[in-house]
Amino acid sequence: MKFTPQQFRDWKTKRITLLGMSGVGKTHISSMLREHDWFHFSGDYRIGTRYLDEPILDLIKQQAMQVPFLRDLLRNDWIDIKNNIKIHDLGPVLTYVGKLGGPDWGGLSLEDFSRRQAAYREAEIAAMRDVPEFIRKGQ
Repeated sequence: MKFTPQQFRDWKTKRITLLGMSGVGKTHISSMLREHDWFHFSGDYRIGTRYLDEPILDLIKQQAMQVPFLRDLLRNDWIDIKNNIKIHDLGPVLTYVGKLGGPDWGGLSLEDFSRRQAAYREAEIAAMRDVPEFIRKGQ
């Protein structure tokens, strides 16, 4: 669909979908729109807070358990670990998905990377089923 600027301004129920690779500015543009009272639905935010919350926490706890001091605190329930995913900072989701490569460079084996990609794909499909309800709420 093509709009002139005036046609867009006159359009009663405006909806915009931003698609692009990581780092192209989708979150930045969304933040600018929220400053003007636009409703914002982030697929990655929904994925991280609803569909991958537990696997992300499991990964964090697995890493923490490798540190004896933290392991003792966790095993005795003296500390809690929780996700703090923000609409403008999806770091835990990106960390969970990871990157393919050697562990010495922070990468994952092909098996682990493929497993996480499959989990992310399933979460993405589930999160997109939520879109109609969020559109309704946004109106």
